[in-house]
Amino acid sequence: MNINLEVNNKTQSPLADDFFVLVAEKTIAAAGYEFLQDKEISISVALVSEEEMQKLNNEYRQKDSTTDVLSFCEYESMKELKNVSEPEIFLGELILCYDDISKYAKEKQIELQGEVVNVTSHGVLHLLGFEHGDKMFALQDQVVNKI
Repeated sequence: MNINLEVNNKTQSPLADDFFVLVAEKTIAAAGYEFLQDKEISISVALVSEEEMQKLNNEYRQKDSTTDVLSFCEYESMKELKNVSEPEIFLGELILCYDDISKYAKEKQIELQGEVVNVTSHGVLHLLGFEHGDKMFALQDQVVNKI
């Protein structure tokens, strides 16, 4: 599996592109999606300000507040994703708000890098068709513990 990420960092976030590739690789591996092993996978990642994230969250989720991550997936389910025959797959776009993640980590007194991994993995799992639930959160924890 080869993962191509297009990262658009509109903030002062210190996160490197390689960091997102590592989190995506570990998340896909944890999900057990072996059918993606022979694929060329693309994900778009944007890092935006709190103001921009609030606008996007309001527009797409009708929530007039900032959030840590928004995921826009190309495939609605694992079944649909599994049926893609092309060698290249665009999973979708993740929009992250580094400042929101940073504030949350500080407020909860948790390690910032671990929380960024958690949030990024959460977004990738949504791109893979996962919905909120025990399995999704367990996979996120598994990825955090590996990085």
